[in-house]
Parts: sequence; structure tokens; C-alpha cells
Amino acid sequence: MSFKHIFLLNMHLLYVHTEYHSVPRQIESNYSILCVCSQKFERNAIFRQLYRLPDCKALKKKQYNDITVHYFFYRGHHIAVAVTGKNILSTSQRLSKLLLLFPNVEKVFFVGIGGSLNPNLEPGDVCIPEKWAFHTAGYIYNKKSDGTHARRYEQEFPNYKDFYPSSTEIGVDSNDEIIRTQFLTCPNSLFTAVQTILRSTSPGHDFTMWIGGSGVSGTVFVDSDTYRQYLVKTYGASVVDMESFAVALICHDFQKFFCVIRGISDLAGNREHSNSENAIDTYRDMAANNAAITFTDILRSIELSKRNHQKIPLTLIQKLLFPPKNPECTIQNIPHAPKVNACF
Repeated sequence: MSFKHIFLLNMHLLYVHTEYHSVPRQIESNYSILCVCSQKFERNAIFRQLYRLPDCKALKKKQYNDITVHYFFYRGHHIAVAVTGKNILSTSQRLSKLLLLFPNVEKVFFVGIGGSLNPNLEPGDVCIPEKWAFHTAGYIYNKKSDGTHARRYEQEFPNYKDFYPSSTEIGVDSNDEIIRTQFLTCPNSLFTAVQTILRSTSPGHDFTMWIGGSGVSGTVFVDSDTYRQYLVKTYGASVVDMESFAVALICHDFQKFFCVIRGISDLAGNREHSNSENAIDTYRDMAANNAAITFTDILRSIELSKRNHQKIPLTLIQKLLFPPKNPECTIQNIPHAPKVNACF
């Protein structure tokens, strides 16, 4: 027997001896929707709404090293739900792993909370932007220099103090030329379908849905009224968070359809809606719940997958993506440091 035949036989054996005894075998290859969020309380809100859907079945919970995935089945959709983490870096890393582990996913929904940049958006409203920008892509110039380095770049957006934002460098093309973009856009066919579905369901809710426009993500938590106004002026954005641009970028890389659903938890930099230090502490659960309601509204009517997915040896992929832990490569979890006075 040739090496090729031995290899194919082993791949067959890896697949047929699946670990998912209580889950239909097609779950490994035929699931079509991946729903991700950044934090556990957002995931719990998604669970509550999925359990309320008639005939929605919870199939299995599976641990892949540091990623927990919950499986559901509803209206012919196999749905995977997972937490990616609360920032650009962990979202990019975990979503990439999930899309490699689940290569047949067709649609990615990112569901959770966000800060409003538009005073007309009230806590609890839901915002679904069509496109996303990255607000910390830029340069800080040394005013005492002769400007030699600064002249390498053209100023593309209004300056914020000493910070000069520009379009975002997101990779290189086949000729190793840098690819730059200002916005990453939700694929038109999915966005149009979402618009059509939600326009028919929104009148029945006690919160307002804002569909369209732009959102902006960054590496920092925005709690500044002056910077909020700057983001609106520069990017025309209605909502801000710390993850959605990463979701859009990874989905573009993997050629996946994506849609971001953000429940409004607060008006960035404005504390009129709450007596607490920031309104997010008061309204985050309501915002997460309304975002999850919107997601399940979409599930009730979104077109079913018509693709016949090829079965994949999931066990092998799992071993490649999640190898045994090496003690020398363990990352230490550092708790939040106490607040200190800034010195400049």
C-alpha cells in the first residue's frame, strides 16, 4: 500500500471515530453560522435569547484549549457560539482560530455592546453599522524636527492634538505592496438581507434600531466628550468599540460574510444618563440583551444555507490548532493594576 493510501485511510479513521457522540455528524461540516462576542455576559444574553426560540436545540459544549464553543441547531442552521475577548488582539487571534477550526462557516455575527458617539442613540438602542474604521491608525510627530519623516505621509484626516490619523495598513498584496483602507464594509448581500428582516421586526420592540452608517474601533476605551466629537467629525461614526474592526478584517481575510450588532451601553464621555461613574455600568446588561434579541430576529428569517459542505477530519485540525501546552510558553495572567497618577 502506498504512502498516499495509508495517509487517506488514517484521515478516514480520524473522522469516523468522532468525539461528538451526542451531536449529529454533519455538525462538524455543515454548520453555517458563527456567533461571537467579546465577554461572557454578552454570551449569556445570547444564550437566553436562543433558548427562547421555538425548536432551538442546544447540542453540545466543547472545549478547545482556551476556547469554549457552544453548539446550537435552529431552522436548519448549525450555529456555533464563542467568546473572543475584549480587545483587537485577542479578537483577531481567537476568531482566526475559530475560522480555521470551522472552515465551512458562511456568516459571522459579532454581537455585544458598544459606546454611542451619536447623542440621539439612547442606552438600549441597537446599532448595526455597514462599515468600520480603526481610530488609532496614525502618527505622532516630533514638532521640533525638520519634518523629514512627517513628509513621508500625507495628512488624510483632521489632526487631534499631536496625533495625525491616516488610513489603516491592513496587509500586503501579491507584490508585497502595502494595502491601505479607511473602512471595511459588511458584504452588501448580507447587509441588505439584515436590513429587510429588521425593518419588519423593529416596530415590535421597545428600543430603536439604527441600521447603516459607520462604526469605529480602537485599542482604547473612549470616555472623553471631546474625543467622541472628534471621532464623529473624522469618521462619521455612530458607535465605538474595541473589537469590530478586527472582526471585519479577519472575515475579509477568510472571505466570510460578517455583520456587527451593537447594543448601546452609554454615550462615550457623557455621564448624563447615570449617576454612576460611567453609564456602561448601569446599562450594559440591557444593551447586551437587546443586541441578542436583534440577532435572534435575524435568525428567524435569514436564508438557510444551500451548500453541501465537504466533511473534514476535525480531530486532526484540532491537534494542529491546539497542540499540548508547553510550560515554557505559558502566558501569565496579570490582574488589573491599581490606578496611578499619570506623569508626563
